[in-house]
Amino acid sequence: MKVYGAKYDPSYNTADNSLVANMLKYPEIAKKIIELYPRYSMTYLLERLGFGASEKIIGANAFEWKVMSRYKKPAVLDVADTTDRSAGDVVTYKIASAEAADEYCHLAINDVVRFDTTGTTGIVTAVGTQNTGTDGQTDVTVRLLQAFNTNLTTATKLGVIGSAFGQGSLGDEVGEMYAYPETHRNHLTLSRRKCKINGIDLHDVTWVEHNGHRLWYFTKEQQMTDQFMYELELNRWFGKSSVSGDITFPGQQGDAASGFPVMGDGIIAQIDSGNVFNYTAGALTDDILLDAMASLSLNTLSPTGNEFVCFTGMAGMVQFQKAMKAFVGNGVANAGSAGSMMVDKAGQDVAVGVNFTTYHVLGNKLTVVHNPCFDDPNIAALTSGVGNFDSAELSALMVFMDMSVQDGVANVELIAKGAEGYNRNYVKKYVPGMINPNDPSSLMAANGNDTFECHILSESGVIIRNPLSCGILKPTGLNI
Repeated sequence: MKVYGAKYDPSYNTADNSLVANMLKYPEIAKKIIELYPRYSMTYLLERLGFGASEKIIGANAFEWKVMSRYKKPAVLDVADTTDRSAGDVVTYKIASAEAADEYCHLAINDVVRFDTTGTTGIVTAVGTQNTGTDGQTDVTVRLLQAFNTNLTTATKLGVIGSAFGQGSLGDEVGEMYAYPETHRNHLTLSRRKCKINGIDLHDVTWVEHNGHRLWYFTKEQQMTDQFMYELELNRWFGKSSVSGDITFPGQQGDAASGFPVMGDGIIAQIDSGNVFNYTAGALTDDILLDAMASLSLNTLSPTGNEFVCFTGMAGMVQFQKAMKAFVGNGVANAGSAGSMMVDKAGQDVAVGVNFTTYHVLGNKLTVVHNPCFDDPNIAALTSGVGNFDSAELSALMVFMDMSVQDGVANVELIAKGAEGYNRNYVKKYVPGMINPNDPSSLMAANGNDTFECHILSESGVIIRNPLSCGILKPTGLNI
């Protein structure tokens, strides 16, 4: 793709070489325009990979998707047991279950259970009726298979490891089990910008050449598009839903005083809060990366063979480089041995250094990508320096995204409003006034202004199907 500036010429007034006119006929051109802005890492990556979620939009701009976690939830002890037990003892435990929160006991007779704190096992002989109320409990009777003298505290888990029946068992004795997937919901955000192009702005145009096509649009329009795409990228990272939390009147139109437009959660807000890890500012090591990757890989469909992308600012890039140098070189003193040396034929110029971009660990692949949004001084200034920062800096934030594909469906995708081939991920239109760039001789105008307007909008969002397999590694004290 080639982009360059030029002066306006009357011969440009044809539908054949107008960028906007061609975008109306060929929506795929919009993706090529998006590729003009590669520094916007997430938008660029998802567009290049062709990810476009097929989830159905429900209502006005809400969309849902299903995530199946474990089929069986553990039973959790609600009352401690401090008595020493012997093999064969029959004990009735109080299992936590809250009817108001739809948290029921999922144990059944003849389930074989394992206590996570003692490692001992037992078989369920009876399951009582759940008590009603918010703090309801369920009585579960267990015959112990091993002795133990370790106290069972509250929050001890009874995980089902199987079932055991005698010969000639009856069907009525078999426990029923069925798990429904979790339903996640998010909302699209409708973003818009416009610019007014005066007569003086008609002189400067920008040409885009790609794959044999040569199209033009106004330079002032290009500047607006540049900023709009960057704002989209920022919103897809930092956006927060206006349909939950402390918002009182979501979804209302008008000014801010009367309510909020519907906005969806961005990437950071969608990642599960349990997958937020901390590290000391300026002290990232391969051990910290290893621990984070180990935790995230357990939440994937397969713990190995996954593709992770780590988005980070320049401070994070520096910390990753230092961590890999120390890891490969086995210490700062020997870090140089991990480098490479290249000498030209004359032997006069020497190039040294290593560019670490990928970390292979536990059968998974982690690729580090620079995210300029984390370095934006308008969002959070880098106050203590890139190389030796000693405080909580947004530039050192590292967001691990599971970019794997299962059964042809990507874990992370863009989703946009649209139907019947019409896509509102990227829409651009002209509103002519006394100036009509495509037909100066036309006697018709939408208004009497001595300008014409260029409008751009996107009704879109990011879907993370399994937020548990994505995570955040941040300097301690950084608020996100």
